[in-house]
Parts: sequence; structure tokens; C-alpha cells
Amino acid sequence: MAAIYSGIHLKLKNPRTPWPDKLKLARFAWISTQCLLPNKEQVLFDWTSHALTGFYNKKMEVPPEVVEGLWTYLDDILHSRKLHNVLSQGKTISLRLTVAQMINDRILEYSSGLTSVSFHTVLSCCHGILTSPVLSVAYTAKYELLVELLSRLCGLSSMQLRQQKSEEPLSPKVFEVLLVVLSTYLTVQKQQANSNRVFSQVTAHLLHPLLLLRHLLNTRVWTENDDVKIRQNLSKEIRNKVDAVLQSALFIPDHLPSYKDEVLPSEDESRAKKSHAGKGLQGPVNIILSKLCVQGANEEEEALFYAVKSNSLALLFKFALDSFCKGGENKQVIFHLMAKLIIALGFTDELDIDEKFSASNWSIALLALENLINSCLAGDIYNVAADRIKHGDVQLNFYRKLARLLFNNTQMGIPAWYRCLRTLLALNHHILEPDLDELLSAVWVDADNTELRVRKAREALVSAVLQTYSKLRQLPKLIEELLDVVCRPAADELRPALLPEAIQKTLTQCLLDNPPSQNLEICWLILNRMQCYMLPHIRDEDETSDLALKMFSVSLLLYAVLFSFKTLDNSTPVPIVKQTQNVMTAILKVVEDLLKQNLVIEGAWREKVQEVTLLLTHTWVEADALFQIHCAKYTSPAVSQSGSLVDKALTLRDLDSPLGKFLQKLLTLHKLKIHLLKSFTVTSDASEMQKMAQFILNRQELSIMLDPNQIWDLQFCSVNTNTYKAAHWFLVTSNLPLIAPYLEPNNMSVFAECMLKSLLQGLDASGSNLENTGISVSLISRQLLESPVLCELPEIFSAVMKCIIKAFFGRLDSSHMQLISPSFFKPCVEMDGVDNGETGMTPSLNRLKAIGQEMLDSVKKRSSIPLSKTQVDQLLQLLKITSVLNGYAMSPEDYSELFLSLFTLTSCVQGDESVNLSTSIGLLKELFSVMASVLLVKNSQTLLKVVHGSNLLEATMTSLFSRSNKGLFKGVDGPTWLSFLQSVQDFIQSLIQLIIDRKSSMCLNLEKFISFMVESNIAAGVLAVDTGDLCSLQLHLVILSVLCKEMITTLGKNKQLDQTLTHLLEKATSVMEPAVLAVLMGKGSSLLRQSFSVEVVTVMIRSELARASSSEDDGLEKISRMTFYRSFYQQILKELFPSPRPMDFLISSVNYLSAFYTIMEKTKTADLEEVHIEILRSIHALLSGTWMSLSDVKELEGPVKELLNQLVSNCSQEQLHLLLMMLREGLVPAKIEEGHATEVLSAVTFIKLLSCCLLPEHCLKAFWLITPQIISTLIFVIKESSKLPSLTRALTLPTLEALTVLLLQGEAQISNPHNVIVVLGALQFVPLDSHSMEDYHAAFEAIHEALFAIIHCYPQVMLKASPAFLNCFHRLVSSVMHEGRQRGDSDRTSEKDRESLLKCARLVERMYTHIANASEDFTVLSSFMVAQYVCELQRVRH
Repeated sequence: MAAIYSGIHLKLKNPRTPWPDKLKLARFAWISTQCLLPNKEQVLFDWTSHALTGFYNKKMEVPPEVVEGLWTYLDDILHSRKLHNVLSQGKTISLRLTVAQMINDRILEYSSGLTSVSFHTVLSCCHGILTSPVLSVAYTAKYELLVELLSRLCGLSSMQLRQQKSEEPLSPKVFEVLLVVLSTYLTVQKQQANSNRVFSQVTAHLLHPLLLLRHLLNTRVWTENDDVKIRQNLSKEIRNKVDAVLQSALFIPDHLPSYKDEVLPSEDESRAKKSHAGKGLQGPVNIILSKLCVQGANEEEEALFYAVKSNSLALLFKFALDSFCKGGENKQVIFHLMAKLIIALGFTDELDIDEKFSASNWSIALLALENLINSCLAGDIYNVAADRIKHGDVQLNFYRKLARLLFNNTQMGIPAWYRCLRTLLALNHHILEPDLDELLSAVWVDADNTELRVRKAREALVSAVLQTYSKLRQLPKLIEELLDVVCRPAADELRPALLPEAIQKTLTQCLLDNPPSQNLEICWLILNRMQCYMLPHIRDEDETSDLALKMFSVSLLLYAVLFSFKTLDNSTPVPIVKQTQNVMTAILKVVEDLLKQNLVIEGAWREKVQEVTLLLTHTWVEADALFQIHCAKYTSPAVSQSGSLVDKALTLRDLDSPLGKFLQKLLTLHKLKIHLLKSFTVTSDASEMQKMAQFILNRQELSIMLDPNQIWDLQFCSVNTNTYKAAHWFLVTSNLPLIAPYLEPNNMSVFAECMLKSLLQGLDASGSNLENTGISVSLISRQLLESPVLCELPEIFSAVMKCIIKAFFGRLDSSHMQLISPSFFKPCVEMDGVDNGETGMTPSLNRLKAIGQEMLDSVKKRSSIPLSKTQVDQLLQLLKITSVLNGYAMSPEDYSELFLSLFTLTSCVQGDESVNLSTSIGLLKELFSVMASVLLVKNSQTLLKVVHGSNLLEATMTSLFSRSNKGLFKGVDGPTWLSFLQSVQDFIQSLIQLIIDRKSSMCLNLEKFISFMVESNIAAGVLAVDTGDLCSLQLHLVILSVLCKEMITTLGKNKQLDQTLTHLLEKATSVMEPAVLAVLMGKGSSLLRQSFSVEVVTVMIRSELARASSSEDDGLEKISRMTFYRSFYQQILKELFPSPRPMDFLISSVNYLSAFYTIMEKTKTADLEEVHIEILRSIHALLSGTWMSLSDVKELEGPVKELLNQLVSNCSQEQLHLLLMMLREGLVPAKIEEGHATEVLSAVTFIKLLSCCLLPEHCLKAFWLITPQIISTLIFVIKESSKLPSLTRALTLPTLEALTVLLLQGEAQISNPHNVIVVLGALQFVPLDSHSMEDYHAAFEAIHEALFAIIHCYPQVMLKASPAFLNCFHRLVSSVMHEGRQRGDSDRTSEKDRESLLKCARLVERMYTHIANASEDFTVLSSFMVAQYVCELQRVRH
């Protein structure tokens, strides 16, 4: 047999043997152990290589299917376990270079669209060769062959990436092999002795393909069709490898002399050029740039290649900076290199536009330019002093040319243009200073682009200019230049606002930090421009229009300056006070001149001049009053004229300008404040103040409601017809405490109506203007409604309440309301003569009692009010607003009227045919929810003076039963019905609590209501049997459950009261059992019925326990429903864990088990031990369910903890032993590999909860005795689960949390330091590299909490293990620093992610603060932590 098999070699070589037979023989020879061939593996490799080479060299004719089979055969060999074993034994097998060349040729064929074999198989062969150290020699031995392979694979990958519009998804195999090739090539490249050869090969063959690939990976718009592995892992790893290849090939220290020779001017480095002549590279920068300047075949490809070049230049410069500029050396070389790279963007040597440069490339070019000069700034390349002294301002001159390039080719619509100027400003303000006027004109005064990104970039540049000149203490110089630009003839009359919000904030901050003398100098500069260049020509009709606009801008600037720097106070030096007085005198003169000129100025621009006059008057009077209040040294230039100045300004009537009217209201408000500051007020003053308040409010303007969602940015310059309403409303509401005492009731009503109208319209426009930072009428109204200010103004609050109540019934048909509650429409005066038999009744209380009685009568009569869909929506909106009202601020009358109005709506409204069932139920639900919240306030006691509590309860249930009997609840889906039941339950609970808290006639009210419920329950049961409608029964059970709960909480306060309540409890629970059985037997969602029924029966058990514990005899022996409770228990155990269940059912079931075990324990049943074990196993099985997510387990922790505490509070050692054995079976790390992580999580959760339970003394010692073993097991679970990224959140972090809880609870129990130290080692295994910020924050917080538990509870142990602690904490610090650098500044980072990062930073701050507060114990440790922090900070900044 062996001899026969040994002839296979001859048959393989025999040309007469058919190719299919040869292939079969080769396969047999490889797998057979009986085939005896010397060096069989090498022979078969050589045969396969020879066959394929012969076919591709056209020396043999091989059928296509055999060629495919040969490649498959080669792939099978390369990935076979047999080959791996042979190679691992040290046997040498060589692969012919021709195989490598064939693979390279096949990749080229596939890229060209020509393929004869399965390309996937060829890639797999390539992967098998490169991943084998022995076989990869076929590539690594010949460097050029590997370069060729990498170049062709890059081309293939780029071709696939460029086919963005193609529906064909990316091939993961291509990118996997590419990553392997890159890794192999990088290793080979580093081993090359001749760095020049590497440079030549990379620039000649790899530079452009690698950069093109990197660009396409960076800019690809990933879709759902793309493989997740490529998108998240492979693309990032490939980019990192490409970066490493390029940096190690192009920018190594050996090449630095060559770069110096090329980029440095000849006079600087003549010696260096001579010494390196003939050595090294010749013109490496030109070589690189020549390879980047690739011409495209068409316009689309040309644009792509330019984008590749632009993006690559910044990348290459960063590589050069990292390689050549370590320790601050070679800065001049780096600068000249940067200059060459900038010129390569398409500019000439003198930084003009090259004739070949396309205007469409400006956006990309500016982004590249921004990155280049930002890298220069970050690398500290530009030293101003060194550049001037040593190099004759060569860098400054270059940057000046660059600035001129930007100004000569303004790109106002591209944000990068502004950012480039900002970076140049950061390099040296002298770069932009010669063009300061042009800068201020282009980016500030005359800027007109309002696109959001452009506006933000522009405002950031202007803010940077202000901050720079503020730091230089040259702010007056900047403002003077700004005034020159403003006063120039404008190209367009409608210049943009001079001080938008962002710029004004920066200016304010700069002026606060500026010396007062300079701020006053700025004021003088502005005033001089007004007095010398503007006021003298204000009457000239030809110049009035331009001057009015300019004077308005300058006035706004003066206002901003004057109200931005620090005000005068008693500590201000006298010279500053005198200078301020001089400034105020000059402003006063300007104001007086303007007031005079306003009387004679006519024409279209009179309005703008009036605005200027009013603005300057407002500025002067406010500043003057402020200085007088805070500074005793200040003397007003017009002590007696201030009031007359305001009066003169207010005489400017017939103003159509919105800003003019707004400023007049501000001046009136100022006048009102001055009157309030007076020590006395006569009647005439009070009358005048009422007029001023009415003028500010202006009922006519409030009644005209424009768009309530129009945004105003709080700037004077933006007050116009559209924003005036928001500005006026802001003025009124922000000063409401001042004007409210002087408003008449009619004005208050108008105010309330305007507020309610804007709130309703704001709800209609929800979601609009979300990105705006300003305010609107609806937003102001919402904030006022939620603020305590409204509550402190009882008259205004009452007006708002009355307006809302009126609006509720205004949405309904008035004829229906007249029939149901005619007293509602009668004023209190008409009720004065009503005699109801009670003394001391006020007219308002009489009216409310009448409304209450009419409401009860309407319920008895089954009255109803039909509602359309529109009316329902309007009522829902009103309910949203009502839910925000502060009930504690309501007057008793308003409170009672609101509640009765809501109750009337709840009892009577009913949707018509246009309203679907869910909407009707939603309206009732909201009504009950609002009434429940209203009942929680202190005024709720007054309600029971108007109507009896039992009457309210019976009316509520009568209305609900009536709706149910009519079938109005049929067809409601389960979740909606449960939500509605919850709202009814909350309302009834609040009302019963109110009755109990009042104490008056409590038992009578409760007994009456329970009797009503018991009687109606019997009728409901009959109806449910007849019709199958369970809604009434469920309503009964909900209300009876609430009654039982509230009575249980009241027990134990009074012996006589307890007897009454226990009787009522027995009466209530007696009818609940048959009702529960009827519900369970009904039709519908079984799980919904189960969850509901379990909660009801749990209340029954707790009622039995409470009733028995309060009785004198042993009531527990007389529990008659134990069989019912036990059957429920058995059913719950069956339903609990076999398959997924709703969370509400699980929680209610766990609560039931807790109550059932309690009653079993109290009655001392014989099978208590079995029940104990059954419950434990069921809960463990539930938490081990594969369908249970981590969030589900977290949600169940509370109920399970309560149950577990009940089970172990009196457990024996045997029971504890059984529990620990059950947990040990779950804590087997091998289950993680087997895919049973939920079983491990269940055991971990049990341990965490068990450590928090109150164990008996003997069990407590036993538990903490085995805690070291538990800790060791948990640490091993962390190590194993951290190997799988998918289990980090699901198992690793919960296990770490369990460890932390063990450490916290065992502070007094764990004595061995080793048990704590090993936890520090486990923290190193918890991964902190999650792509999700939510997962990252969870891991970060878990590690921090473990560290904080150790340092807080075991300080002495921690000091002994300080190196391990420092490593763990430093890992957190460095992680959050790098995450903050990468994600915090990115525009793509969401606000939620930024908040998560901030929380992580606060946790670090918490640790530092704790150590600082206990510095005596951690002296050495704290110094090390600070040192680590500083080092990491420097690394991140670099």
C-alpha cells in the first residue's frame, strides 16, 4: 500500500495524467497519513506553485475549474492544522517567489475588472502566507515584492471606497488582508538598513496610494450596509498603520540634513550643504510634493486628488514636527518646510494665487492652511524675539504675506477663513495689525453672512481680537480703529448689528478686566466722534441718513462700554470719580443737544435720531442713578435736571419705531424706580405711578398678539416690529414686582390673558427655535409660570388662575354649562343673599357650595357634555399649563374653584364620534392626574368645607361606573388602561389621605364609601359575568386596594379607631377575592390581568397582616383565605421565569412573594422551609434568564433586596449554606466562555444584595468568613469577562459594583489587607476604551467608586498598596484627559456625551478633594498624584 502511495509524485509530474485526477491525488496526498513522500509538504507546495506558474506563464493548458481548484487547494493547505503542526515542530518549508508574484498579479487583474478565479480565495491565500512567519519570507525576502503588494491592495481598497454610490457593500476580507500587509510591511520597513532606499520606494510607489486610501477612509459616509467591523475597527487600525509607515519612511532623524539642505536659505546653511553634498537624499520635499501633485483624468478626479493633497500636507507636517522638533530644536527647518507645504496648496512663492488654482478649492485649501498654522502654533515654532534678532523677521514677513493673501481673497462664507485669521492673531498680533482696519471692516462692521457656522467663526475671531488687545492693554487703540471704520461711508445703509450677543459678552468681560482709566478713555473717544463728526452735521439732509445709522451704532457701543466696566463705589479713587463725572457731563451735553435738535429735525430719518436720543438718555439716567447709589463721592452733573431730562425724552410722541417705544418704557420704568426710592408718597404720586405702570404695561399692545415664538436676543439693536412683543413682554415680566401694585384689576386680567394665550401658542409651536439662545414671549411666560415670582404676587396669580378656569369652560358649549352649573357664571355679589342655613358664610363660599352641589347633582343625573377633537386637544393643553401651577400659592377660593372645575370636567365631558377612544381616556387620565397633584397642597383642607369627602368619592366612582356601563372603556389597549387606572388610583389615594388627615368625620366618610363600594361591587360582578366587561371590576379592585393601603398606614394611632378600621378592612377584603377570581377568568390579556391581580392580592395579604397584628387575640390563626393565597403563590412560581414576562408583572410577583412569606412566617406553617427554598431558587432562576437584560436586573434589585432581606432575617445556618451553595454553582467563570453569562450575573447580583441584608449573628459571621473566597471568585469573573467587549457592561461592571458593595459593607469585617489589595489589581482589567460614551462613563464611575471605597474605608491598607492605587487612579485621570481632548472639543460630540465627560471629571475632582482634606494621612501619596497629573497634562497639551 505504501509503495502504491509513493508513486503519487510521479503521477503528479506525468503530463498524461488528467488535471482533475492530479488535483484529487494532491488532495489525497496532503490528508493521508499513509502516503510516503520524502519532504511531502514541500513537494506538494512546489507542485502547486509549478502548476499555477505554468498556467499563468501560458506554458501549460489547465482547465479553468482546475485553476480554481488549485487556488482552493493552496488556500486549504495554508490554513490547515496539519501545516501549522509541521511548522511548529521547526520544519522548514519554502514558498516560491513566483507564488507571491502571482498573487500580486491577480490583485492587479481584479482591480482592472479582469478575473479568472475566486478573488476571495486569492486574498485568503495571501492572508495565510503573511500570517505564517515561515512562509511570509516569500514576501519579506524581497522588499520590492511587498511594496508592490501593498500598493496594489491600497489601489483595490481605494477603488471600493470610491464606489460610494454603488449598492455593493465593502468586502471585509480586502481590508483584513490590507491590515495584515500593512503590519508586515511596517515590520520589514523598520528592518531595512538603507533608509534612502525606503524613502525612494515609499515615495515612488506607496505615498499617493496610502494617502488616497487614508483620505477615503476619513471622508467616507458610512452606511448601514457597510460592515461594522470595517467602520469601527479596521478603518481606524489601517489609518494608524498608514501613519506609522509614512512617518518612519519620510521623516526620520537620518533625513534631517537633507531637509535642511533643501529648505533652509543658502546663506544660513552653506557649511551644512557642503558637508552633506553627495550624501543623503536630494530634494526630499520636492520629491514628496511632486508625488502629491497627481493630475486627474476628469474634473471629479482632479477635485479628489486636490483634496487628498490638501489633507495630506497637514498630516505630513505633523509627522515632521513630531520627528524633527523634539525638545524645541530645528524650529527654523520646520518653519521653512511649512512654508513650502503652504505654497503647494496652489499659491506662488510670494503667496499669490497660482493661475492654475481653482476657486472651488478654497474651502479645502483653507482647511489645510488652518491645520498647518495650528500645528505651527501648537508646536511653538514661532518665537517672536528669536525671529527678529536671529533671522530678520523672516517668519513675521511670511505670515504677513499670508494675511495679505487672505485679505486679498476674502472668503466670507467659509468658516475656515476666519479661523485662519484667528490663528495668525494668536501667533503674533503684529501680523494682522497693519490690516486692522480691513480686518474690523470685513469681519465685524460690514460682515453680512448670517449662516450659523460662519457667524460663530466670525464672532469667535472678533472675540479673540478684543481679548488680545485687552491683554495688551491696547483696547482704546482697537476701539479708535473701530470708530474709524464705523464712521467711514458705508457701502450699504443696512449694516449688521455692531454688537451681537456673543461679541458683547466678550467686550463686557474685557472691560471688566481693563483699567478704569482706559475704559473712560474709550468713552471719551466715542463722545469725541459724536461731538466732532456727527452732531454738527445731523441737520444736513444729505448726511442725516448715514449719520443717524452711524450715531446709533456708536451710541450702542457707548451703552455697552458704560454698563460693562465696574461701577463706581466708595472704594473708587477720587481721580477716577472725577474723570467719570466729566464723562457723564459730556454725555449729558450730547443728550441735551439731541433733545433740542429732535424738535427741528424732519424727514425719513427723524425716527432713527429719536432712537439715538432715547438710547443716550436711558444710558445717562441709568448710569447716573447707579453711580449716585453706590458712590458717595460722585456728584451728578444734573441733580435737579435728571427728572426733567426723562420728561423731555418722554415728550417725543408719535413714535412708530419699536425700539423708540421700548426705550420710552424703560425711561418710564426708571422714573417709577426713582419715585419708589423716595421716603414718602402722596396721593398724587400714587396716581402718577399708576399711570406709569399702565404706560409700561400698555393694554392695547398686549391685546395684539403677534408671533409668541419670535426670538429676541436681548439686544437693543435687534428690537424691531417682529421682536418688539418679546422685548416688551420681557420688560413687563422682569419688572412685574415693581408695577404689579399699581395695576388695576382690568390690567391684571389683560396680563393674565396675554400670558395664557402665549403659553398655549407656545405649546402649539413646540420644537421650533430650539437652537436659538434668545427669548420669546412663550418662553418668558413659561419661565414666569414656573418661577416663585408669580407666587409672590397674589393678585397677579389669582388673575392667572381665574383666566385658566374661565378658559376651561370657554372651550365648552355655554348652554351645556348653564344647565350643569349655572352658579359658575354668577359673580359672588349675586350669592350674597343666599341662605343655606349656615352662619358666617361668605358670598364666595356660598357660590362654591352651590357649584359643588350642582356638580354632584349633574353626576346623579348622568349629565354629559360632548367634545370634539379640537376641544379635547385644547383642554389637554390647558391641563399641561395647570399642572405647572404652584398649588401652595393659590388662595382658598381660587383653589376650590379650580378643583371643582376640574371635577366637573372629569364627571361630565365625553368625546363625540370624532374623538378616538385612546384620546378620550388620555383626557380623563390627565384630569385625574392634575386633580391628584392639586390635592397635595395645604389649601386642600378648604375643599372639604365646600363638599363632603365621601360625596366626592362616590361621585367619582359613580361617574366612572356610568362610563363603564355604557361600554366607553371597551376596546382600550392594556397599557393605556393600566395608565388610566394608575391616575384614578393616585387621585382616590390623595382624596382619602385628605379625609384621614382632616380627622373630622373620618370614620363616617370611609364607612359610607366602603359600603357604597361593596354594594356596587356585587352589581359589577353580575355585570361582568353577563357581559364579560372587566373594567368595572378592575376599577372596584383598584379603589378597594387604595382604601386598604391607606387604612393600613393609619392603624396603630388610636385603639378605638383601630377597631373601626380593622372592621372596614375585613369588609373590603371580603369582596376582593371573588372579584379577583372573576378578573382572572375573564377574557383579555392574561399577563395584564395577572400583574393587576397580583398587586391586588398582595394588598389583601398586607391587610390581613395589619388586621391580625392590631387585634387583641391572635388573628393570624383565623386567616380564612390561606388556600387562596397559596394557590396564587403556586401559580406565580409557575409563571415567574420559564419565558419573558413584563416588568410590572415581575415586580408585583416579587412583592407578592415577600408578603406571602411574611404571612407564612407569622402563621408558622409546617412547610415554611420548603417555601423558603422554592422562593430562593425561583428568584435565582428569574435573574438567570437569558432574556433578562442588565437594565431589567437593575430594576428588579429593589424588590428582590426586600424579599431577600425577608428570607434571611431569621434564617438558619443550613438555609444560609444552601443559599451559598446555589450561588457557588452560578459563580463558575467557565460559564462565561460557554455563553451563560446571565447565570453568573444572577449570582453576582445575589451576593451584592445579600451583603446589604441584616443577617442573624451566627449567619453574619459565617458569611464574612467566606467573603475572601467570594472576592477571589469575583475578581476572576472580572478577568474573564473583560476579555469579551460585549460583556463589559453586561457582567464586568456589575461584578465590580458587587465588589465595591462588599468592601463598603465589610469595613468592620474584612481584616486581611490582602483581600483589599487584590481588588486594586482587578481594576486594571476593566476596559476603558468603549466607543460609546455611556459605556465609558459607566466603566469610569465603577472603577472610581471602587477606588473611593478603598481609600475611604481602608486608608491604612491603601497606603501599603499605594503604587497599585496610583496606577489605577492615574489610569482614570489620563483616560478622562485624553477623552476630553478628543471628544470635548469636537463639533460632533453631543451635549449628552459632554455631560458624561464632565461627570467623569467631577469624580476625579472628588478624589483629589478627599485626599486634600485628609492630607495628613496621604502626604506622600498626594504629591505623587499631583506629579502624575502635571505630567499627563503636559502630554495631552503637546
